[in-house]
Amino acid sequence: MTGVRMLSSHIAGIVTTMPFRKLVLVLMTFAIWLFAQASPAQSPLPDLRVEATDGGSVLHVANRHAQPLTAFLIELVGYPGSSFSLWHDDTEEGIAAGTTRAFPITNMTVGAVPEYVKMQAAIYADGSTAGTAQKATQLVERRLFSLGVMRELVQKLEAASAANTPKEALAASLSQWSEGLPQPTRSNRNSQEAINNTAARGILAAAVARLAHGSVDDVLEELRGRERALRESKPAR
Repeated sequence: MTGVRMLSSHIAGIVTTMPFRKLVLVLMTFAIWLFAQASPAQSPLPDLRVEATDGGSVLHVANRHAQPLTAFLIELVGYPGSSFSLWHDDTEEGIAAGTTRAFPITNMTVGAVPEYVKMQAAIYADGSTAGTAQKATQLVERRLFSLGVMRELVQKLEAASAANTPKEALAASLSQWSEGLPQPTRSNRNSQEAINNTAARGILAAAVARLAHGSVDDVLEELRGRERALRESKPAR
């Protein structure tokens, strides 16, 4: 603010002596400078490189920001007759600043038309976001919904552990929960509800898969760590 007052005083001092046309230019420059001071710079989107492979594609995501990258959305945009989206949220590790991570997928169309594959939004460890406002909001809302699902999932496993419920019965219960969530349709697949429900199914499917190879207590410990990471992530809850 000291700099603003000094520049304001300077401009006030030359108003009476400067020709009108030059005065307008000075005032416009001053207004642009004020706007820049009041508007924080938006974080950059991660770089994306798409590679075609036999039987699929690889998405190479490079974090050029100074903060770890904790979430991002990649979509197939404007390609006739096809759709694709990759929602990735990793609040435990993320992609470190200045590093690149590869994400193999089985979708071959993505690799065949890389010019249509776009990085749409991102969240960084400090809570800053990048991309279009709508997509960044969807990414944040998806994380918040996932936190609620994770909390409920932890509670269910805690109850199952206390009751010595067989893990097969617990897995069946989680699968039933997942099957009860509405499936997205062509008309609503981009809605927040469809995005959230798809995320919930992914969380539940992962828990069922872990139960197939580990004990209830082992899976519970892992889920508690993931729930804590989501709870402590930014933007603040």
